[in-house]
Amino acid sequence: MKLPFIPLTDKEKQQMLDAIGVHSIEELFSCIPADIRTRAEKAFKKAHPFSAPLTEQEVLEEIAALARFNEKAADLISFAGAGAYGHFIPSALNYVLGRSEFVTSYTPYQPETAQGTLQSVFEFQSYIAMLTGMDVANASMYDGASACAEAILMACRITGRKHVLVSQALHPHYREVIDTYTQGMDVDIEYVPFDHKTGMTSSPDLAAKVSEKTACVVAGYPNFFGVIDPVDTLFRIASDKKALSIAVVAEAMSTGLLVPPGKLGASIVAMESQSFGIPLSYGGPYIGVIASRKEYVRQLPGRLVGETVDKDGNRAYTLTLATREQHIRREKATSNICSNEGLLAIAVALYLSLTGKNGLMRTARINHELTGYLRGKLATINGLEFPFTGPFFNEFVVRIKDLDDIYNTMMKHGYMPGVMLKPYYADMENCLLVNVTEVHSKKVIDKFVKQLRALLAP
Repeated sequence: MKLPFIPLTDKEKQQMLDAIGVHSIEELFSCIPADIRTRAEKAFKKAHPFSAPLTEQEVLEEIAALARFNEKAADLISFAGAGAYGHFIPSALNYVLGRSEFVTSYTPYQPETAQGTLQSVFEFQSYIAMLTGMDVANASMYDGASACAEAILMACRITGRKHVLVSQALHPHYREVIDTYTQGMDVDIEYVPFDHKTGMTSSPDLAAKVSEKTACVVAGYPNFFGVIDPVDTLFRIASDKKALSIAVVAEAMSTGLLVPPGKLGASIVAMESQSFGIPLSYGGPYIGVIASRKEYVRQLPGRLVGETVDKDGNRAYTLTLATREQHIRREKATSNICSNEGLLAIAVALYLSLTGKNGLMRTARINHELTGYLRGKLATINGLEFPFTGPFFNEFVVRIKDLDDIYNTMMKHGYMPGVMLKPYYADMENCLLVNVTEVHSKKVIDKFVKQLRALLAP
């Protein structure tokens, strides 16, 4: 857990100096030779001239730079995304999450005595519903992949059908979880190819495969390649056969810029909310969520917190729906996930409340613009190709000759250049998925491009 930096007042500093028997900061460090202190001070001022007010993010970057100055080593700069995204996290979020009433809270088995927990979860649900354009959202799943699989089972229950069409451009890990979830079940998973020119899910192929037996159509928004699928078209094709449509959002930051999937015809939205205040943490824990239309609420897995009034007419919160197996008879449960990501749900709600609507839109726009900036710079390097022409959000695919050697060399120079796609798509050798977020400054991007250009120079 990160602790907040709270500066001391001059009075408090003097009290500390008096306690250890020195009169000033200079006297405290007088044991260090004067010439060494002078050289260090000059080096610091040269490397970090604080000539103008800085944002919180810029101050933290400066502090990190100071740490690297002491260690004489640079941290690995990552341009890898692919479902796990490095975004700036306000310090206030970590401070609030560290409070005992939040960090120790768990499932509200006696909801009437846990009003604070219920209110925070209700606010989380409200934010998710607004961002996705849906009527209702549950109180979290394990992660985006399990939320996607649960959404498919939910669609099968609603429609009574067993045929499911999933885009091959959906995140490969999500597809693996879907296959695992549906093993041993009477569910037929069929994959729809993507167009190798645009990177979009193929609408003609979907139209040829969908039928009156199809329970749902599943597509990423954006998809695994960062390409923004024409989900309105895909979902309209599904609707013509009375199949449900599931939009899968692996990069939640995109909701600040793209049209909400609910407004494009989605019946259900499965989303990974890690981008909203959750650190990468080597892959977890993350937080998934399912949002849907109101008519499907009885088949919504997990918990649902609602707002009501108590006997005195005051606002109160209650556990409106709980369809997990520890709440009701196992055979009637809609999910066997027995734990919600309560603390992370609070983190997401805090992040969104601190950022606000305009702040989220601005951050999403910065993500998109910086990604376009990097792509434009890479386009000037001979030997690089961009296989997909479809519009993208904050990541894209680039083809680099002899990628294995280039990747390993870039790593030695302190850069993780992206995610290699060959392990997931055999026909995409030498293809790299590159991600940019607001934590990548133009200065960092320029250095990255310069290094890559030098390696590819004839």
